[in-house]
Amino acid sequence: MDAKDLLRIIDDGENAELECKAAKGGLPKDVWETYSAFANTNGGIILLGVEQKGQEFFR
Repeated sequence: MDAKDLLRIIDDGENAELECKAAKGGLPKDVWETYSAFANTNGGIILLGVEQKGQEFFR
């Protein structure tokens, strides 16, 4: 995966296989709930350092 692929994924927005976490100040506590959910389904991507505001993402 290169930067172009990553930006495309971010622009597509969160879904059942993508979760974005701002991760300001360290690893968010709720990351483990997402990790567990992905581990018990088809997997997914957790992006740290990407914050979603409504339907827009701030990098």
